[in-house]
Amino acid sequence: MANNDLAIRFTEETYATKSEVAKELRMSLIDTIWSNILSYRSNFNRYLSIRGIDNTPFKFCYCSSISSKIENVEMNLMRVMKEVMSVNEANGDYRTFRNMCLIKCLKEVAMTYNLDVTDEYLRSIINREVNVSPSFAPLANYVDALRFIETSKIENVDIDYLAEIYSHITATPELVSFYRTQEDKNPENKVLIDRIYSAAPTNIIESMMDNLFTFLHDSPLSTMVKAIITFYYIDYVKPFPKYNSEIATLLMKSIVGGYSLSSTAVLLNFESLLNINEEAITKMKQEVQKTDDITYFVNFILPYVTRMEEDLLDSIASFKTDGIKSDFYRADEKKVNVQPVETAKVEPTPATSQPEVMHKESPVAVSEERVAYTPSKEQIAVSYIPPALDEKEASRLEEHLLELDPSMRRGEAAFYARHCTLGKKYTISQCKKFLSSAYETARKTMERLTELGYYRKEMVKNKSVYTPIPRK
Repeated sequence: MANNDLAIRFTEETYATKSEVAKELRMSLIDTIWSNILSYRSNFNRYLSIRGIDNTPFKFCYCSSISSKIENVEMNLMRVMKEVMSVNEANGDYRTFRNMCLIKCLKEVAMTYNLDVTDEYLRSIINREVNVSPSFAPLANYVDALRFIETSKIENVDIDYLAEIYSHITATPELVSFYRTQEDKNPENKVLIDRIYSAAPTNIIESMMDNLFTFLHDSPLSTMVKAIITFYYIDYVKPFPKYNSEIATLLMKSIVGGYSLSSTAVLLNFESLLNINEEAITKMKQEVQKTDDITYFVNFILPYVTRMEEDLLDSIASFKTDGIKSDFYRADEKKVNVQPVETAKVEPTPATSQPEVMHKESPVAVSEERVAYTPSKEQIAVSYIPPALDEKEASRLEEHLLELDPSMRRGEAAFYARHCTLGKKYTISQCKKFLSSAYETARKTMERLTELGYYRKEMVKNKSVYTPIPRK
């Protein structure tokens, strides 16, 4: 009976590790007690489709105390959605509140790069009012990725969606590489006994990520638990050469937002997880690797998520007071009558110096209102209009191609019919924009058209371009 009490105590009251149980009981030999604890937990264990580097499946313990914490988090999410929706969008309140939340998120990202930035500077990046120097490009690229997540409507996170996020966070529209190809040289990866991996071997990254996509699609676990597990798993696998931590937080927002909260999830400060006490979070990550029990990490993160939700609810309540709103409005009211400057995306170089901001000549800040453009009457460099099919001709060609080549898909025929001018070079980004598809889908479309003999693939400065081949 006493052993059963201990099993309940160290599972329901506190989900303790073996070393924590030994320390609490002040005993060195607790094998029998620990066996009883594991036996009790086994009644609630669920084995997941994601696996460790050694191919052992992870498990999650859905005991009553963990279930209660998850339920509270999910209820708070519904409250957050309701309260955010109550912020008036028509009069500009929502835009102002959104900026306020995103500034908090960006501060956490800036902290990871040791960048000292002001709220006003971060607001300028969010509103695309400044050209950003290379040292601060990580912040501009992160905002661009957030904007993509906020405007994307997804049902499932898959490789295409992940490629889109990666292209935004790296400011690389044309991806020539994706998953990491270099092995992690951390000496921990070479230990033979009680090995703790710092990253997955490159030859299994793709299969591990496929397991993650399957888990996200099929698992009955709550969206928040899926998001937390994804945060752990990206750090565990480290599928990319860099930006793994940033991508992990962006995926958390995608998962939560895609299933329940729409763009509201972007406002949750998951970025604060990037700056948790390193020793404490590392301990939980190592415990998961030793036991394959991912409950330790989820249980560790849930209180942080609860705090994020409560902070956001508090922010909404405070924002609705006249004092807070007027402070932010005064900052925005100064921004008038100047055309916004698009953020210059550059491959980032971490730095600790002050932001190098390159404003337009006017010292006045910028608003969303755009100045009308008056075209010049001066002559242009091109003295002729390049030949092209009109839409009626392109539609006829599209149908002709489908009848001529049954193996061709509609999207392939549609793109080629409107992009078949000899001498021109077309890109995957053009195909992606035309089809309104994910990057990976557009890449496969261009590769198939090349295989079918419609284009010739070339590399121009590490960028894939496709040139139409003359056909009878």
